[in-house]
Amino acid sequence: MKLTRFEDLKVWQLAHELSLDVAKLMKSFPKDEKYDLGGQMRRSARSIPSDISEGFGGFHFNDKLTFYERCRASLGELRNHFQEALGNGYMERKVYDDFLKKMSEIGYLLNRMMKNVRKARDSHENERKATRYSSRRLNSNPARRDSFPVVVIDSIPSEG
Repeated sequence: MKLTRFEDLKVWQLAHELSLDVAKLMKSFPKDEKYDLGGQMRRSARSIPSDISEGFGGFHFNDKLTFYERCRASLGELRNHFQEALGNGYMERKVYDDFLKKMSEIGYLLNRMMKNVRKARDSHENERKATRYSSRRLNSNPARRDSFPVVVIDSIPSEG
């Protein structure tokens, strides 16, 4: 089944849910951190599903990978912010562990998706090289350029 919408990607669905959950969590942060660490957490969490959707819409393999790599970097940034928030006592260990589990699943799915894009890119490049090489070989020899396969018939079947 070919996916036609980024909303159908499991990794996007989880990242979108994570973004909404981070926004809810920020309501429990101390007032002076809501716009500092909290704002950074919100921005990095929001950029994850955004980069997935932009990458999905990319036409070329490398465009897709650029956005997915940016997404993975934002995920790492968010993990760092969560560790800082935990260290500062802005959340309980259980809340941290739950978010860490979600982020790990998103990272796993994102890495699998990136691996598949790289595999498709490499396969496409190998096909192009093979086609280019074989057409170059055919066109380099003037005797081959206009040659067609010859079918030899040993005998004509008799009717009857």
